[in-house]
Amino acid sequence: MNKIDNSYGILTYNMGRVVLGCLALAGLLFIAAPFFLRDAVPFFSVSEAEYKRFWPYAPSIFLHVVAGTLAMFLGPLQFIGSIRRRYPTVHRVTGYIYLGAITIGSLSAFQMSFHIELTRTVGFAVGLFCLAVCWLVSGVLAYYAIMKRNILLHQQLLAQNYALTFSFALTRWLWDLDIAFIQNMGPMRYITMGWAGWITPFTLVGFYFQFRNLNKKRKT
Repeated sequence: MNKIDNSYGILTYNMGRVVLGCLALAGLLFIAAPFFLRDAVPFFSVSEAEYKRFWPYAPSIFLHVVAGTLAMFLGPLQFIGSIRRRYPTVHRVTGYIYLGAITIGSLSAFQMSFHIELTRTVGFAVGLFCLAVCWLVSGVLAYYAIMKRNILLHQQLLAQNYALTFSFALTRWLWDLDIAFIQNMGPMRYITMGWAGWITPFTLVGFYFQFRNLNKKRKT
């Protein structure tokens, strides 16, 4: 009976990983890639014509876009088990680069959250500030956890951190959804989607890891 339970648990775990992997790939292809091409690429050309009203804050925005883009496309490498096992040096180096990118990205987000000309509303500015706090703190704690050899906690914190990294693309995708409920929000759409775009994935990833931990405890 224990062997059957064990086999079922392993199968369920592996199926969960496959499903999550497919969802992540779909997110990168259908949400992150269009966001990058439409909303990030123009800011790589540092000119007043491209930045328009953002031009007075060009240095912060440029750093934020470059660091955020690097983190968004480099982050998934941290979750590929074969790279961790076969190429630990690559895993560590890309991990350090990722943490450096989110540090720059979060600090520049802090700076931008204090300028109403960028955020347009106080509600969105507060949301951006809180996102930057969680983005930076979860990254620091993920690093601290791996230094303490707490691998499970490191994995959870890094996954939640990447959920925040991905939230920039997700938020924009939510703004543009052709759903009457969202489009009819008026000015509140900007604030509501700004908050929902990062709190939802951050919380769901946390719930996933708690559920996984509960299942492990139940089987032991």
